[in-house]
Amino acid sequence: MKSKTSFFNKTLVSNLYKRFWPIFAAYLAIWVLLLPISLHNSLRSAISYAQNTGNNYDAAIEAARYVMQISHGAGIVMSAVFGVLIAMAAFGYLYNARSVSMMCSLPIKREGVFCSLFTAGLAGMLASNLIVFALTAFVESACGALGFGYLLQGLAMICLMNIFFFGFASLCASFTGHILVLPAVYAVLNFTAWVVEFFVNIVLRLVVYGYGHSADTDSNWLSPMVGMFYTSIENTGRSLPNGDYITTAYYFDGWTQLIIYGIVGLVFAVCALLLIKKRRMETAGDVVAVRPLKPIFKYCLSIGCALVIGTAIYYTSFYGDNRYTALTSALLMLLFMLIGAFIGYFSAEMLMQKTLRVFSARSWAGYCATAFVITALMLCVEFDVFGYERAIPAPDKIESIELRCDGLYVELEQEENLLEAMRIHEDIINNKSFHENERHYDGRYFYLTIDYKLKNGKVLERKYSVYDSDGTGIIGDVNELFNTKEAVEYRKQLDVPVNSDTMRYGYISYFDAQAGEYIEHKLTVEQMLELYNTCILPDMDSGALGRIWFISDDAYYDTVCACRIEFELNERAVNKAGVYYYKYDYFDTAVTADAERTLKWLEENTGIVPVTEREASDYLSSTMTYEEMEKYGYAVDYPAATETVR
Repeated sequence: MKSKTSFFNKTLVSNLYKRFWPIFAAYLAIWVLLLPISLHNSLRSAISYAQNTGNNYDAAIEAARYVMQISHGAGIVMSAVFGVLIAMAAFGYLYNARSVSMMCSLPIKREGVFCSLFTAGLAGMLASNLIVFALTAFVESACGALGFGYLLQGLAMICLMNIFFFGFASLCASFTGHILVLPAVYAVLNFTAWVVEFFVNIVLRLVVYGYGHSADTDSNWLSPMVGMFYTSIENTGRSLPNGDYITTAYYFDGWTQLIIYGIVGLVFAVCALLLIKKRRMETAGDVVAVRPLKPIFKYCLSIGCALVIGTAIYYTSFYGDNRYTALTSALLMLLFMLIGAFIGYFSAEMLMQKTLRVFSARSWAGYCATAFVITALMLCVEFDVFGYERAIPAPDKIESIELRCDGLYVELEQEENLLEAMRIHEDIINNKSFHENERHYDGRYFYLTIDYKLKNGKVLERKYSVYDSDGTGIIGDVNELFNTKEAVEYRKQLDVPVNSDTMRYGYISYFDAQAGEYIEHKLTVEQMLELYNTCILPDMDSGALGRIWFISDDAYYDTVCACRIEFELNERAVNKAGVYYYKYDYFDTAVTADAERTLKWLEENTGIVPVTEREASDYLSSTMTYEEMEKYGYAVDYPAATETVR
């Protein structure tokens, strides 16, 4: 009779537990401290405090919060750490020639060995989770705070994390040949996508003019620990008649991602089984035990070192040094990246060949190929071979354009304003060398961001550092665009309606020429409403109010008054879930010399006659010492030095 293949061996399982029980015991002990014991102490203290003070306290909600948050945060860390520790224990035989020879001599196929050890390692963690689940349920019952549904959710989260991280660690074990290489590779791969994207963005911001990138991208999910921490525990609740908000439930917002991770963990386990089945066992002790993966390891380490080491050298030695042109900076970065690639490439060769004598003709050829690829990519990016720097969307594909400059931003939709924003963008591109080389020393640099929101839902983002000495160049054009009627209305629009129920406080801060100081004048609700509706809105509509100046030139000092009007609004609102909350908004504007309605109202109702910024500055400058003028940023006109005749 033909014998069947066994995928489970009790002896291997019991041997794993006998030899490495401290790892499983530590996993269980830490979880017991984190959940049942800590939860018991927290609940007893809170219940005692509530009884002594007479406050209402929902122990079940507090227990739900604690269980969900600990299961999420601690679950990620515990699963990641113990996943690799248990994988090192279970598959440690792969890294020793004697151990692997002994295992291969047993009348058990490789599939049986892997399945037995993998099942034992995973079962040890899952069994511990069940014990902790039972103890936590007992603690909650004793405290009158049992939330069985939350306990099940916490258990499910931890188990899915266990499956992923242990499956991932098992895959790393299947293609590494040294016990110390396994945790190193495991740790690196857990963050590779996030780290590579981070350093690539640093390099691109240096060599690509206008490069814009959002930090939150889908690629974060390719780095498991980063991706899992992007999920969170949220709450829902309701507002009481007195306005207080209470939480009524908690939920986890990342079930889809976590389930996918769990499935991927099982796929990794299957891949690990297939690799171990075909693995050459005599490679025990090698850094990479699977031959086809050796060149991948070598070139990935080369590229990784080129990015990390190259960026580190450049930014610690030359970042912020404006003596160099953009091209010189890019070439310096390229040089340091080639040095990093050299270190990574030959370090990989030394690790894999287990010798320092790796500088053969073949190795040099491989490094030269790597250096050629890095150089070609860097030069293509620097000289915009791919057309990224010159890309401007067609007008018929644009839904809106958002501009951000000097802390202010507007979103434009009107056709004439869209075309003007595109013209400004094209002007910046055409004068790239003028703005990019940073050889101007008067500090007139402005950071401008242009976001094209396209009709297909995508966003094209560009970021520039542009130079304008007196407001007659790019920033002058941007200033005019920010002062169009559409832009002013966008900046000054309020999300809370202006009425007697929403007005909370308002005041006028102005420079009093007679007193020689700034004074704050409070307004009543009725005054604020009258001033806003009958003066501020009409003056904004006519273009007299709401303007901004990026450069404080003569027009600014002669037009803007040393007077600001400010008020705050808030209203009680309800969201789609029926939960009440308070919406806040804030309005402020500088009064200008041509805001006739506003100026007239201020004089007739408050007696305030605003002076211009120039008049206020002249007065303060005449009464301040030179040290005070320097301290507060006023222009210092020192008396001319007397020439000594010898």
